[in-house]
Amino acid sequence: MKTIWKVLIGIVITIVLCIIAFFTYIKLNPKIAVLCYHNVATAEEKANYPEENDWTITVDNFEEQLKYLQKHGYKTLTTDELYNWKHGKIDLPYKSVLITFDDGFLSNYHYAFPLLKKYNMNAVVFVVGEFIENLNTEEWTGNIKTYMTKNILDKVKEVYPNIEICSHSYMLHKDGAIEQEKVVLKQDINIFNERIQNTSIYAYPFGKYNENMINALKETEYKLAFRYGPTKKEYRKATRNDSDYEIPRLNVSHGMEVWKFGLRLLMPF
Repeated sequence: MKTIWKVLIGIVITIVLCIIAFFTYIKLNPKIAVLCYHNVATAEEKANYPEENDWTITVDNFEEQLKYLQKHGYKTLTTDELYNWKHGKIDLPYKSVLITFDDGFLSNYHYAFPLLKKYNMNAVVFVVGEFIENLNTEEWTGNIKTYMTKNILDKVKEVYPNIEICSHSYMLHKDGAIEQEKVVLKQDINIFNERIQNTSIYAYPFGKYNENMINALKETEYKLAFRYGPTKKEYRKATRNDSDYEIPRLNVSHGMEVWKFGLRLLMPF
């Protein structure tokens, strides 16, 4: 009997020490989950575009994730809060996330933004300038390959002040586009700021970047730039030690069961 009690006490002590070590690690190595979404659609709409499956979360799954964040006390950040945290100006709770959307799909406006407002959550949408300016159709038809228009972006500013509009480039969202001279990259950055939205926050098209791109952002006074993979290892939480121009994100674009979503947020990496 004494042997059994010794074993049980040993197990309890081990568990307690592991818990203490876990929370000590979290405190000494703070990290923030930057969530990356793309498209949002009903299950039926998603089924109509199987080629977009990896980039589309269903409306129901997206709302389940927002409910999880709210129920478990997560704080949804602004880019200013993330920047100030990275530079040690503020501390943030472990349960903090930055919600981001890439490309500027019309489905974001039709489905995601109303839900974010419903649950009182902040988010960032990275739009592609030429996609925005070349469209004039605003009616939602279920075509998940359509984008928001400039007029809709103006409405977003009024109706959804919790949504930040930032740059995904003006016309670099095409293969090989960043392999240009720095002066061309800077022109693209400035055109976006002049014609779409004046911002200092960037998400690299396709997650690709190089030294010229980083220097172009620095020289145009951009503060933060976000990666997207490209490998599974690089889908991780952001740390204060990450470069302001190489901030990693977690890929949740395809959707994820809520228990997996919650477990991923709790992981310290």
